[in-house]
Amino acid sequence: MILIIGGSYQGKTAYARANFPEYRYLNQLHLFVKKRLDEGKKPDAIMAEILDIIKEGEWAIISDEIGNGVVPLEPEDRRWREITGSILTALAKEATEVHRVVCGIGQRIK
Repeated sequence: MILIIGGSYQGKTAYARANFPEYRYLNQLHLFVKKRLDEGKKPDAIMAEILDIIKEGEWAIISDEIGNGVVPLEPEDRRWREITGSILTALAKEATEVHRVVCGIGQRIK
């Protein structure tokens, strides 16, 4: 599994398609996590669901970095940001590669 992170609209998906065309994609992981939290799922259940999705085949997981910048005012948004960061951290540990994309330029950081 490869993890690709970066800011919104920084070219992560295009980077993934150009560099990992044979992979399947789980795109916008940050929104996947938000939807599951809104449905009342616990962080462990969300992580288990992600791992179940990517258990077979080669996967590139793509996510916005939402932990930088201004801390959200709403408690549920802060919780989403924290949980997403924890999930991304766990996925980064398991990933064979981690790439950060800025302005369409990717840098392998793991």
